[in-house]
Amino acid sequence: MNVVLVALYKYQNFPIRMMHSLLESIEGVTPHTIFFKDHSNNIFNPPSEKELDIFVQQIIDLNPKLVGFSVLSPYFYVAKRLTKLIKDNLSTLVIWGGIHPTISPKSSIKEADILCIGEGEGPLLDLVKLLRDKKDYQNIDNLWVNSGCQIIKNNLRPLEQDLDLLPFPSYANESFYFIDSNIIKKSDPVLLDNKLLIQTSRGCPFVCSYCVNSLLKPMSKNLGNYTRRRSVDNIIKEIKENLNLPGNKRKYIFFIDEVFGTNEKWLNEFESTYKKEIGLPFLVEYNPLSINSKVLSKLAGCGLDTINFGIQTG
Repeated sequence: MNVVLVALYKYQNFPIRMMHSLLESIEGVTPHTIFFKDHSNNIFNPPSEKELDIFVQQIIDLNPKLVGFSVLSPYFYVAKRLTKLIKDNLSTLVIWGGIHPTISPKSSIKEADILCIGEGEGPLLDLVKLLRDKKDYQNIDNLWVNSGCQIIKNNLRPLEQDLDLLPFPSYANESFYFIDSNIIKKSDPVLLDNKLLIQTSRGCPFVCSYCVNSLLKPMSKNLGNYTRRRSVDNIIKEIKENLNLPGNKRKYIFFIDEVFGTNEKWLNEFESTYKKEIGLPFLVEYNPLSINSKVLSKLAGCGLDTINFGIQTG
């Protein structure tokens, strides 16, 4: 059974790359991922008719049972258009996940057969296994299902607390397709970047009004700790695997967490292990309220090069 995942305007799409790795673990399922265009200097370039044709032909060739989109709000109308093109050519189920369906499900369910609200690893795993086994999939937690005559809104499931159980994002995969500039390519452009992006945590301890966490965090109340962090050993293992990929050009680590480590015990382990095992310069992000001289000293001791602050948080 073929499953196609679609990343919109972001080659470095962590959820999609992780989901691809997850689907590879399911017996009888073959995942493929289409990266449909990449943003350039944060400028939105609408898809050309040629790029739309290439996308449709690739979907037809793969003939998937399920197509999954990761949708951010700026790309809602692109996702809507691509979904219609799929529906016009195949009897394929389409699921939307990501930030936009999570915060705006009522408009999104009009376009897709299924929505994933919140984190998607468990729901997608359950859905794909049931589709493979030709069983009913309408009662999976975190999913909204458009049955045609009604919208089935299932409950939210507890948040995964052990992030070490999740697979690493996939890179340089033979089942990746990159559509942009009116052509389709197989080589993974992310490997040519000098920065390796790593996500060590989920959630944020803050609920700033301008940030989506102010919506997601209240939704997750009573579902477990919202802010969670991977173990140092798990992070080091992912970095090493990526640095050993053929054709890798990355010489700089960018930890993309909204707030990098603040727990003293975790930082102590990170300081000693990262310096010994990796040693590359790295960049982190912090809210100014969450950093102090002790944290700075530990990070500087193992290779800290740059700290990003959001000007809003200042």
